[in-house]
Amino acid sequence: MAIVAVVAAVAVPWYRDYVATAREGALGKRIATMAIFQEETRLRTGSYGAGSWDPAAGEESLAAAIGWQPATDDGTTFIVTADADAWTVTAADAGGATLCRVLPANDPCAQNE
Repeated sequence: MAIVAVVAAVAVPWYRDYVATAREGALGKRIATMAIFQEETRLRTGSYGAGSWDPAAGEESLAAAIGWQPATDDGTTFIVTADADAWTVTAADAGGATLCRVLPANDPCAQNE
């Protein structure tokens, strides 16, 4: 029984870290897809698009601003601020993972430091 307790004490934190890393990776992949739409918007209009994506709150302005929407609606929200030189996106999934990026510099936002 003691061996099982020791293994569980080691395995559970590793598993939690794995799940958190996987969630952040999924958010990062969606942000990378959004970046393509942002660059196309900047080429057409001269600045990046701003808006948010939260169907639960009835907010889907990113679709109109840059033509982007997530491939699946799993409760993930995205908030984008932008100007002519850069854009910032904060993404949060239903499981509580958050990721913030400033692009095109690709520097982490202050919340992730």
